[in-house]
Amino acid sequence: MSRLGKPRGKHIHGSSNRLYSYSHVVMLVAGIGFMSISGFLYFQIAITRSLIMADNDLKDKVTPIMASGAQNKRLNDVDVSEGSGSNAKEVVQEDPNCTFREYVDRRYYGLSSNSKAEPEPDFLKNGLYIRGKEPIILSGSGVASANKVCLDHSAWDDGIKRGKRPFVDSQNPSVMSLRLTAESHGTRPRLEKDRVQALVNKYGENRLERMFIASVTVGNGQCRWGESEDEIEKFRISDVEKAPTVHGELLVLDENFNRLEQTSIKLLSDSKWGRMKQSNKKQIVELDDTRLFFYDGSLWLFYRNGKNLGYTEQAHNPLYIERDENGNIEAYIKASEMVKVCCGRNMAVIASERKSQMMALTWVDPVTVVAFGPESSKRRLSLDSTTDRFPHRKLREKIKKSDIHGTNGYMVYLPSSDEFLGIAHFHRPEGRGNNPYARHGHHYTHTFFTISSDEPFRLTRISNEFLFRSQSKQPDLRDDGDIIQFAGSIDLVGDDKGGKLLISYGINDCEGATLFVDMSTIQNMLEAVHEGDEVISLMKKKI
Repeated sequence: MSRLGKPRGKHIHGSSNRLYSYSHVVMLVAGIGFMSISGFLYFQIAITRSLIMADNDLKDKVTPIMASGAQNKRLNDVDVSEGSGSNAKEVVQEDPNCTFREYVDRRYYGLSSNSKAEPEPDFLKNGLYIRGKEPIILSGSGVASANKVCLDHSAWDDGIKRGKRPFVDSQNPSVMSLRLTAESHGTRPRLEKDRVQALVNKYGENRLERMFIASVTVGNGQCRWGESEDEIEKFRISDVEKAPTVHGELLVLDENFNRLEQTSIKLLSDSKWGRMKQSNKKQIVELDDTRLFFYDGSLWLFYRNGKNLGYTEQAHNPLYIERDENGNIEAYIKASEMVKVCCGRNMAVIASERKSQMMALTWVDPVTVVAFGPESSKRRLSLDSTTDRFPHRKLREKIKKSDIHGTNGYMVYLPSSDEFLGIAHFHRPEGRGNNPYARHGHHYTHTFFTISSDEPFRLTRISNEFLFRSQSKQPDLRDDGDIIQFAGSIDLVGDDKGGKLLISYGINDCEGATLFVDMSTIQNMLEAVHEGDEVISLMKKKI
């Protein structure tokens, strides 16, 4: 059974609808001459009492159903008929866990625009930055408001039953468009409809063009990090001491990023999978750093499982989406179809109709690309299909490099300039050891960059560093970024000049968000790099 299905609570409508109905009843009663004053008062008291009971019922029966915008607490559960998806029934429920969190002051970056910020630490003051420029907040008319990626945690997190927020909302979401039409520069769709027939049958091709699909990791996040007991109570931080699960979830989202369906991603153990023996069963396994990408008309998932597959390996599988005998969605990967690439972290996949294989950007500095996986004309995959046509020769050389890290799981092709677009990050200081700020890295900044589409692959353009605006409602903190931000996914919707880039990112290793940025804004941010220069060539102390 899918863990969502139908809402388990009553269908509770918003307060505005209740007041609207109340006012109409009052006018109706006032217009009926034979109703006595005492009867009217009794009727009014009865309605008021029912409204209070409805509000109390709402508090007692909240069930997480959908995601919503940063400032919108109302969640739309859309019951879609089979086929065209034209008959939509809207049921409104509130979920206090589907709003962005507030954090203690020390969990924000500390830009000068934040009057609550502590003095700038030495590792930021003395650090090197792209072109020596201070990081900025990504903002302006070309940057849309963020939407929260919201899950139903009820199947594994008991803390929410006690009025707490989940142990972790979601970590580093990957949200992609479900469009089926061919790219403007291509001859075939990046996603063949028969690969997602279960979604086509339910929502229809036309609606699917406007919908999205997301993978998220639910694991050992940092929603709680050094808070006092009073702060834990104030921010409703979970009282669960240990991560109740580490696995991947798949979400089907409507055109407004509301969640329509959700299911855990399973492994079909049809062969040996790392150290795991074949069992021929579907089961939930540990999947970390899950991201989505497209290749050869199919939707793929990449992920990590250090204990089972190795800590230097990144694994990739076609993702199957089907329905069980009850019509509930299910998603799974096959152990026999795993393709691995080594050795790096957060390696971005490059997939193009012009390439016979997938490629991966394993390092941003120096730009290093490897080819791996199956030939695009074949559907049979094997565990030993990794190749190395573009070896890591640069990394074997004793050269100086910056501390930039790859971030996004899928690089976007820009036909107007024949480049691939990515997003990368820094965290300062570079080390991931014990510190008072976070479990590992902290004080993240990001940068957009492009590389050439063919050999020899090189860095062509790169922006200065930026942060995503925090989702805090406090004025000072609103003009700052979070201490941990991680952009795990990008996708282009529209063309590469007038369209929009969909960015999915994690906040404080605790919750996830999506936002659109106009491509014109990104194109203006990208600055050309001299041929032969790498990121390290641009790193300078702040001007």
